[in-house]
Amino acid sequence: MAGIDKASVIKAINERIGGTAVPQFVVTFPGGGEERFGDPASNAAAFQIDIKTETGAEALASLDEYRLALAYLDGDIDLDGDFLKLLDMRLYLSDRHPWLQFLRFALPMVRGQVKNDNDLVPRHYNHGNAFYFAFLDRSHRLYSQALYADDDEDLETAARRKLETIWDVCGLRPGSRVLDIGAGWGSFSDFAAARGAEVTMLTISSEQLAYLKSLAETRAHGARMTPILRNVYEFETDEPFDAIVLLGVMEHLPHYRRFLRHAGRIVRDQGRIYMDFAANRRKYASSTFSHQHVFEGNHSLVHMPGLVSAVNKTDFEIVTIDNDRHSYFLTLCQWARNLEEATPALIERFGLKTLRLFRLYLWGTAQCMQSGKIESYRVVVQKAARGKSSFLGLRT
Repeated sequence: MAGIDKASVIKAINERIGGTAVPQFVVTFPGGGEERFGDPASNAAAFQIDIKTETGAEALASLDEYRLALAYLDGDIDLDGDFLKLLDMRLYLSDRHPWLQFLRFALPMVRGQVKNDNDLVPRHYNHGNAFYFAFLDRSHRLYSQALYADDDEDLETAARRKLETIWDVCGLRPGSRVLDIGAGWGSFSDFAAARGAEVTMLTISSEQLAYLKSLAETRAHGARMTPILRNVYEFETDEPFDAIVLLGVMEHLPHYRRFLRHAGRIVRDQGRIYMDFAANRRKYASSTFSHQHVFEGNHSLVHMPGLVSAVNKTDFEIVTIDNDRHSYFLTLCQWARNLEEATPALIERFGLKTLRLFRLYLWGTAQCMQSGKIESYRVVVQKAARGKSSFLGLRT
């Protein structure tokens, strides 16, 4: 293809990456020809980048993370090989798009946070249930980190351990009233209702609401499951809950003190809030690709110092904090492998672009968890601040 400037691609990569200790990789060009970069002593390339169009060549020469991601989504480049090693190369890419970053925060200010969330958050979850079920665990459809006992454990066992842990740490029992915010596909709600809890399931995704209604109608314990389409800030109750559960939802609620104030009105005294999430040491730090195509709006990895500070300004007290970074890494890797295995059966229905989007998202987040660029925690707080120590009980 005459329009492709092969020399510019090679020059850009050599100037940015040349001389650094990176795995060997191959770049191929339309019409034949390839160039190898990285460790010359390696017997085989760890991954391969195939340029398909002039746009793909320009994106690679730019070494701009966002442009490269878009080029992959649109088929202007193909990627093959070890995705974790490929994504380690993000260290050498730029990602400076201030206008898109500005719009990310300006729109919620203009439109209002609730309306912005109601419009944008469901876009990530409305791809279709069958799409997500192709890569989530088969038993519970848990769309947050599972809890592994060892690296070789299967995803289903780790997912069940996670649900059992939430039940225990929240002190739940038959008859407990639980609010499941962002209930997903009912993983915890179904588990808790089967054990006798009364669960209200909040979602702002119409696709998930339909599934939750069907789940409640078909389960033997379905009468204890109440699905509601509503934003948490628009939800009130006359009877406070014993516990509130948020699995992978705090990233959508970046105003921590506002959320805790609201939660304090709908959870009883001594009631607990369980939350798990991905975290970053800088608030609102996010790749352009992520906030433009994966989680739109001002979705943000949780800033632990900010969350702890917010807890300290409310009637809640921290019960426990657990680091789940490695468990989340293992979970994401298994999700990514499941998706790749299912890809041939999914392409016609969901399209190659959606599959590529989630391939980048799952492997990319796994690489960030593995490298420590992002972290993952489980946090439990109790409405007991300045109360008797017996309210909190003992941790063993």
